[in-house]
Amino acid sequence: MVAQNLKGANLKRRDFIKLLPYTLGGVFLFSSKEFIFFDKNNRKRYLIPLKSLKEGVNLHEKGEFFIFKKGKKVEVLNLHCTHMGCILRYYDDKKLFICPCHHSKFTKDGGRIEGPAKRDLDKIAFKIVKDNVIIG
Repeated sequence: MVAQNLKGANLKRRDFIKLLPYTLGGVFLFSSKEFIFFDKNNRKRYLIPLKSLKEGVNLHEKGEFFIFKKGKKVEVLNLHCTHMGCILRYYDDKKLFICPCHHSKFTKDGGRIEGPAKRDLDKIAFKIVKDNVIIG
């Protein structure tokens, strides 16, 4: 009965209402396939040679994170403000990260100084393998 109505141009209101849950369910399943079939191995990974890192702040080219190096200590920190997620700007002359949205200030190693942000910058997991920093 439904297949006949779909072939013809006269789809009745009752038939449309019967098909609506199936249609919405199909749209939901198709749009959520990334969550259902999430592949944790399909995330972004970065390999950065330790030799390429200068002492101090090393900004990532896409603005996702920065690497702070002091001697042999290496930290990878998220470049998004912990208040509302705005991308921070680094001011080399002040040695500070300042949020352009609400003016939270952070030290060059991610510590909170002032502003509406209530905590330090988030650390990102990484490991050092064969003189390379692997992030992700």
